[in-house]
Amino acid sequence: MSFSPDRSALAAWWGAVARGRQDPRGLGLAVAGCLVLLSVVYGIGVAAFLWARSLRRSHAAVPVISVGNMVVGGTGKTPLVVYLARQLSAAGTRVAIVSRGHGRRSRGTVVVSRGDGPLVPWSEAGDEPYLMALLTKGVPVVVSERRVDAVSLAVSKAGASAILLDDGFQHVGLARDLDIVAADALAPLGNGHLLPGGVLREHPLGIRRADVIVATRCDASREGARRVAGTLGALAPRAAFVETRMVVAELWDVATGAAVAPGELRDVPVLALSSIADPSGFAATAVAAGLTVVDRMVFPDHCDYTRADLDAVSARVRATGAAAIVTTEKDAVRLTGWSPPARLVALGIDLEVTRGRQQLMDAVARAIERGGKDA
Repeated sequence: MSFSPDRSALAAWWGAVARGRQDPRGLGLAVAGCLVLLSVVYGIGVAAFLWARSLRRSHAAVPVISVGNMVVGGTGKTPLVVYLARQLSAAGTRVAIVSRGHGRRSRGTVVVSRGDGPLVPWSEAGDEPYLMALLTKGVPVVVSERRVDAVSLAVSKAGASAILLDDGFQHVGLARDLDIVAADALAPLGNGHLLPGGVLREHPLGIRRADVIVATRCDASREGARRVAGTLGALAPRAAFVETRMVVAELWDVATGAAVAPGELRDVPVLALSSIADPSGFAATAVAAGLTVVDRMVFPDHCDYTRADLDAVSARVRATGAAAIVTTEKDAVRLTGWSPPARLVALGIDLEVTRGRQQLMDAVARAIERGGKDA
């Protein structure tokens, strides 16, 4: 993709460069070089921050299981949180999901769900916590900038006996009983640089804090699991290693919420629309689901679609003759209320463990058994 002032093109270009899937050239090479230099400053700052926060940890009264990643987005973390929440809930554990609620317009501690669906709009919850509330029945969801406040409320008001800490690997100020890290099999370390020169949140040696490494999207790369094991796994040899893949769960109509049979869209020209951290595989997943993708549009992660954005999508639909728009579930929650020029369909994704499920669930069970230590 060429270097362009268009923010969508820029986001796609830098996403490909930062994840190691495209080499920068020309002006892009100069920009990338400057950002890599800034990565050095970032690395020093984040190392100092993590060290300082680890000195004064808060402790919860119940077990805390953190699910996070080493890179910014695009690792399948949300499907992993949903998977674990469903497994724990089915086993009779009153588990609650706690998240910061990235991108929300609200402040403070917000109860997104008491276990029976969202209580607030996505703009107050954040798109990912809102989606988790939709996908996990019987599981409370609470968001707060101060995760310790959200944990306290989940325990005292929602009766949680265990916490799933979403995106919590770098949130070292809250003690946890288990650290699970999701790693994309396609590029577990991105291009190897920290932010903003790459997608790494901290130095790769930070993976040593992990108890379980979950390689995601192993089906998308023949050598994917081996790549994760040879990089992050080699740095944390004591961590359990789990392999997973993403499977299409369902298609549903965004306007009505009704399920859509794949046959309804067979041979229908479709525009793939997404604003996720790593959109590289979304169109391919749509094709694998039996859809005929004639074009795709990519916007920055967590995009709060403006009228201009939606007008651009509508223009592309008309130009390509698309009869339907397929989008991610995370995008779907942000597109409610829009009147698109074609049918808008969400593609639901589930995580499936292909190897190491027993090790994963045993580690979770041990964490639950040990319990929290309120301090």
